[in-house]
Amino acid sequence: MRKSESRQRGFTLIELLVVIAIIAILVALLLPAVQQAREAARRTQCKNNLHQLGIAMHNYHDVFKQFPPTIFATSGTNNWSNSSRGSYLVRLLPFIEQDNLYNALDFRLAGQAWGPTNFEGQTDPQGKLYRHYSIPAYMCPSDPQASRDGHSNKSNYALSMGNQNMPTNNTRWGRCNDYTHAGNRNVFGMNTAGHGNTDNSSYVSGILSRFNWAARIAQITDGTSNTIAGGEILPQCGDHSRNGWFHFNSLWIATTAPVNFPIACVRESLNGTAWDANSPGPGMTACNHWQNWQTSQGFKSRHTGGAQFVLCDGSTRFISENIDYRTYQRLGARADGEVGGDF
Repeated sequence: MRKSESRQRGFTLIELLVVIAIIAILVALLLPAVQQAREAARRTQCKNNLHQLGIAMHNYHDVFKQFPPTIFATSGTNNWSNSSRGSYLVRLLPFIEQDNLYNALDFRLAGQAWGPTNFEGQTDPQGKLYRHYSIPAYMCPSDPQASRDGHSNKSNYALSMGNQNMPTNNTRWGRCNDYTHAGNRNVFGMNTAGHGNTDNSSYVSGILSRFNWAARIAQITDGTSNTIAGGEILPQCGDHSRNGWFHFNSLWIATTAPVNFPIACVRESLNGTAWDANSPGPGMTACNHWQNWQTSQGFKSRHTGGAQFVLCDGSTRFISENIDYRTYQRLGARADGEVGGDF
């Protein structure tokens, strides 16, 4: 045999380029599938977090005969900070296996807002504020935003005031007064307390108010399987919700705004450039401003097409952002007396 015939033939440059191109195509085809699988896993974890929140609420109800209220202030009381003792998520800590953190808190404190003698100014032995603790059970893994932007570390979950009257925070942003833009809507006519600022259950649509009231199961006359207990939020897309899980005046969220209503969030640019936090954001209207409570203090998620919710029976549901508006408000209201539609 001739020497030249015994040599192994190598790849030509063209063949090598073809192989590289085939590999690139395969990676391009596989990458979306990998990303979808990861998002499915994150969505499952988020759903599990909400389910655990529902169980915690029922365990709280077993002990205190009501769902957890958000603050202990009463109507006509402006001294919220001294009387707050944190949010309803603080009260749920023992029911999500955070007993040690809960037991470290001194509920007797009442001093100048955010100071060391105030409930929300407490620190651990190393000097870290308890409100700066991250609670994994309160965070959706699909939301990449910073864990803290305001007062305390974020929560991606909030309980529901339902179809509550939600005036804007001031006249600068105006009213968004149709169903598409949610606005000042109070569909069923009885839940008129603006932002849930009452401890009178007759004026609250959902399962809690912004003051010292939360529902008993007996007050959910539409049925626990037909009433939203809570759902996902994007904390940095709300003037108050950005202040996190610990803050007493953070998580007053209503179904009044449609699911995933678009908001120009704090520290989030729509086009990759910086924008003025006092303006609605590039290409947005006043209805889309993060300080417009009509639309910003609503349920939103990073999941495509909708958001996940926990109902008052503890079950979880993914609700489409295209849900009929009135059907969504029926789910938000605990006592509207109407027959709910499909969702």
